[in-house]
Amino acid sequence: MHIAGLSAAMQYVAVEQTTIDRVISFLRENSEGEWARQFASDAPIAMPSLGRGDRAHELGLHHDRAQQVMAETVQGIVRDLEAFADSVNEAARLIRRADEDSAETMVATQRVVEMLDEASLTPQSEAAYDRARNEHGGDA
Repeated sequence: MHIAGLSAAMQYVAVEQTTIDRVISFLRENSEGEWARQFASDAPIAMPSLGRGDRAHELGLHHDRAQQVMAETVQGIVRDLEAFADSVNEAARLIRRADEDSAETMVATQRVVEMLDEASLTPQSEAAYDRARNEHGGDA
């Protein structure tokens, strides 16, 4: 990405913390809360439901594994989203700090320019030049 594009994008960085928190809360509830408990109790299939064929036990085992994979995946998504939220918050903090540092630098730079401008506009240098010229015989 070009610097100008990155700079333009950074001007519009806004962290919607409420939205991030709501999504995390929703996923956490679905991975650890009532939904998860209901899923854990409803998802298992009783062995007689699978029939008495040679593959019934194997099918039940695969179903249980799939259920566990799904539950752990949702928990992993929650952890990833929490880590993402932490990173977004840290990035926002760093951007705010960079903005504050830039503002401080701009104020300091402006003050230095004003001081230099004031120093160059003082008539003392011109007066010293005129005195020296007059004391030493006119045109120099």
